[in-house]
Amino acid sequence: MRGPFRNSDFKVNTYFKRFSAELEEAKKHGHDVWVNEVRKYNNCYYARKLQGDVSIKDIIKAAWPSFKKKYARLLTRPGLVKAVESFVGCHDFANGYIYYECPKCGDFYMVGFSCHSRMCPSCGKKYRDARSAKVSGKCLEVPHRQFVFTVPEQLRPFFRKHRKPMLDALFAAANDAFTLLLKKHAPKAYRREGRKLGFISFLHTFGRDMKWHPHLHILIAERYMDSAGLLHKHDFFSFDFLRLAFMNSLLSRVYAFSKAELGAAEQRSMWLLQKELREKYPKGYYVYGPKFSRGKTTTRDVAELTHYIARYASHPAISERRISSFDPKAMTVTWFYDPHEDDDVKDESEKKGRQYVTESAEDFIKRLLIHVPDKGFQQIRYYGFYSNKCKTEPKTGLLFTPSELAKMAEDNTWAKGLWKSFGYDPTWCKCGARMEINYDLSDFRGGCG
Repeated sequence: MRGPFRNSDFKVNTYFKRFSAELEEAKKHGHDVWVNEVRKYNNCYYARKLQGDVSIKDIIKAAWPSFKKKYARLLTRPGLVKAVESFVGCHDFANGYIYYECPKCGDFYMVGFSCHSRMCPSCGKKYRDARSAKVSGKCLEVPHRQFVFTVPEQLRPFFRKHRKPMLDALFAAANDAFTLLLKKHAPKAYRREGRKLGFISFLHTFGRDMKWHPHLHILIAERYMDSAGLLHKHDFFSFDFLRLAFMNSLLSRVYAFSKAELGAAEQRSMWLLQKELREKYPKGYYVYGPKFSRGKTTTRDVAELTHYIARYASHPAISERRISSFDPKAMTVTWFYDPHEDDDVKDESEKKGRQYVTESAEDFIKRLLIHVPDKGFQQIRYYGFYSNKCKTEPKTGLLFTPSELAKMAEDNTWAKGLWKSFGYDPTWCKCGARMEINYDLSDFRGGCG
């Protein structure tokens, strides 16, 4: 049997065959119960290890003690060490657990508490789904599109060295560019009517190769709102203007920071770099914002887009499916990525092809840590009439109905997450009954994660 879920080819993924007695019992209660039980076994930690799956947690556990000792003086970013060490303890029963028990046959299932770390693929998925639902709940019933604003390569080291103020400057520069565009469109009406655009900015700090590459994905409504809360069509965005406005704002903010915070030599260096960048990019920096291919934005478009862009603001810099192997003796990791340059190349012979990287576990961890956000840093921000600071209520309905939003919230649970990813419900017993929480046998020292 095959399906859309991982480890569901029961001719290839045969770990479940070790549990014939349990599966015979499950079969008595129906085919669906049997399939659920098979997938439970096929997706347990040990089964995935036998099938060659590599987890980031295994790599961190093996390499973190020596890494932390070696680089202790550099691991100073707010919340960084805690994020790593919380991740290592994710779902560890020593930190508490919930005990599910079957009311019919007494079988049980235990699940440890989540770590809520931004290093964790599992918790990152929950965070992504929660953020996607929150963003979707804000979206009004009007067309939207996605924009991308990027930082030129020459500035990226400076953004990494002065991380928080520069990433704040990136958000602000994109806001400046859209505000100036709207103001330029009709200066008098802009002031008289108090016009506002509405958009949501998502920070991504990495590309497929895991290098430091800060850029913004922005979901923007093709409308502006006046001071009365009425929305009016605004679907023309001048790319030429946005590129220059974004570049000018970003460079001005970078230079203002360098004047206020850095010494004379570094100020001079930044002034020269800005001069070089203005000459190299006379048309401004990369800004991209195509309309949806179907012309009209649907709820599916926005749901898929928010799911996609929230994903990169919430999980580690690499999916575990892209980790080919981990050698704990040599302490090396092999992973791969498909270059962006190949995306639009139709001739297979002209593509670079899949790139494989083999490096020390230490270097692999360095790549991951670069992209862990500082504690409290907001990677998703709301502007204009989507901002909580906007006191005027838009006189337009929401894109998603209350029932659709409720369904999104309902789907963002631990058991539903496993069902969506692996096709099984851990609380569905082999006897066909549903397990219930036994509070007396649970250990809540880890909270309610």
